[in-house]
Amino acid sequence: MLLVLPVPFLVKGNEIFFETQACNGLARWADNFGSVIVVAPTMPEALAAENKMISWQNTATLEKAERFELVPLPWAYKLSDFLSSYSQVRAYLGELVSRSEYLQFALGGLIGDWAAIAALEARKQGREYAIHTDWVNHEVVLKSANRANLKKRFKAIVDASLIKMYHKRIIQNCELGLWHGQDCYSAYSSWCKNSYLIHDIHLKSSDSIGKQELDRKVARTHCEAVDNTIRICYAGRIDPMKAPLDWVKSIAHARDNGVNIQATWLGDGILMDEMKSLIAKLGLNSYIELTGFEQNRDKLLHKIRESHMMLFTHVTPESPRCLIEALMCGTPIIGYQNDYSVELVGEFGGGKFVPMGDWKKLGDLLITLSKDRQRLSQLIQEAGENGKRFNDEAVFLDRSNSIKKHLRG
Repeated sequence: MLLVLPVPFLVKGNEIFFETQACNGLARWADNFGSVIVVAPTMPEALAAENKMISWQNTATLEKAERFELVPLPWAYKLSDFLSSYSQVRAYLGELVSRSEYLQFALGGLIGDWAAIAALEARKQGREYAIHTDWVNHEVVLKSANRANLKKRFKAIVDASLIKMYHKRIIQNCELGLWHGQDCYSAYSSWCKNSYLIHDIHLKSSDSIGKQELDRKVARTHCEAVDNTIRICYAGRIDPMKAPLDWVKSIAHARDNGVNIQATWLGDGILMDEMKSLIAKLGLNSYIELTGFEQNRDKLLHKIRESHMMLFTHVTPESPRCLIEALMCGTPIIGYQNDYSVELVGEFGGGKFVPMGDWKKLGDLLITLSKDRQRLSQLIQEAGENGKRFNDEAVFLDRSNSIKKHLRG
């Protein structure tokens, strides 16, 4: 299978590094296809040094590394870089398309998105291909610019319009759409002849909370005398897409109304300083801990498992894996309502939501759940049972079967 991704490589000498969870994804694809050609842009070393949210793994340590052919492409997110490398890269992608049995492209954006160029080349050669994405790119571009100045908002309007037209053309020509989460499925499925709602997860079955641990968590939560502090967590970028300031305000509202609360945000990002400033201003330094990016997955999962809820304030149509990870840890997802989160718990439970952007109502929900221990315990039980259906081998096998069913190899 040829797999063209927006997730970047990092090249140091003769060594190629890739994001740790993405490496797990490559291994699962290879389990189902035997060998995989992996194409991705190459992040400049200086930029990689600044990025604190990527955990890099040497691809030489991949399971059965001989199964992979890695193809680093230029980092071309500036128009001049993209235009200067376009002809050579497209010709190279054409060669890879022609010698690959199955084709899957993960759309990234507009300028510098080599997956989109690979899709154009596949169409030119009359080849069937699958498209995968986990966010509604044009809507994310628009909403992410809400707080920007007039010039940047205007640019976002233009970019979003171009991205929507560009992606619609590519998706209409694909044979198979693999849409991670209900938001993506709702946005893209009507453009595609064969669409599937999928879930993207890199945790193993063994990472899920065990029955005994779940039972103990439920029992402790139900007994306020034993466990009277409400523990909250979130794991992800401190970015406008996540509305971290709303997250802080909802916690402040709950604290001000008597909730004994302890919250942790595991992650880093461009709004870290603004978030710290708001926490100090609202007198929350002893209630909220900002740990920065946690590279150790065991520590991250332990923090999620010991929490009573994962509080989230996503304001763009994306499908963060952390919500699935929370369910696998027996931790209810509490936050802003969107199609993705509603679908995750719609049949099996394990979550409660408020209208997007209403941080005060989210704070009220925290107050309600802190007082109603029986309901909170029930949500924890539901989350743990819901999370049992997710694991990396199952979701990658399901996707692989869809590709083999719909694409002519």
